[in-house]
Amino acid sequence: MKPWVASLIVAAVVAVSGCSEGPTDLQLARGAADDGDRPRAVAYYQRHLEATPDDFDARLEYTLLLGEIWAFQGGDPDPILHNLDLLFQADPANLRVREYFAMMLVRQAQAAMESNRWDEAEAFLLHAIDVHPDVGTANYHLGVVYAETDRSEEAFSAWVAAALKRPQIPDLYLRLGREYLERDALDRAVSTLLLVDELRGVSTYLLPEANCSLALAYQQRGDTDEAQERYERAGSDCEVAGLSR
Repeated sequence: MKPWVASLIVAAVVAVSGCSEGPTDLQLARGAADDGDRPRAVAYYQRHLEATPDDFDARLEYTLLLGEIWAFQGGDPDPILHNLDLLFQADPANLRVREYFAMMLVRQAQAAMESNRWDEAEAFLLHAIDVHPDVGTANYHLGVVYAETDRSEEAFSAWVAAALKRPQIPDLYLRLGREYLERDALDRAVSTLLLVDELRGVSTYLLPEANCSLALAYQQRGDTDEAQERYERAGSDCEVAGLSR
């Protein structure tokens, strides 16, 4: 047999054997995910990642899928956090990973806060800030943790850090505005409390409390007309000496 004929036969055998292997675990995982069959997709992703643990894109897809399942069904978030940690270590600059990781850490902190597990909540939030320092949500919740554990100066610092990042959290600006008011930083108190009003599209339930604090801030600053106007818009339980409805 001539050499070139033998080469053709070998090439044909390789091609046929390659075709007969069928789709890979990753292809099967993606296909199952596209079909909405999450359990089957998870199983295929796990098999693929056991063989190729450094496949960043596949691990990200797998982690997002786990997140979808957790969002709809609940359960144990630890596998999501574990995979996000691996992804973050592999590529700390990946914005999508940083945002998702920080969000999951904040959610875990909130769950801990609901059970008064303050040390655990603080650890989650500090981790979230390390992962994605540009988002103020973690700083806000950290301030709440400090306030609940009588660490008022640390709470104030955390809220100042949060406000610099301008998250749309009306409660942040109400709390921080009151802190400025207690410190006689009246201009800062007014400008911060007004942000609660500016965020009325997000929520309006804190507006009466914000208006009450604004009435006091304006009064102390000597802006009588503004103080009276805000007092009239405050809740019925608001009392500011020298103002009347």
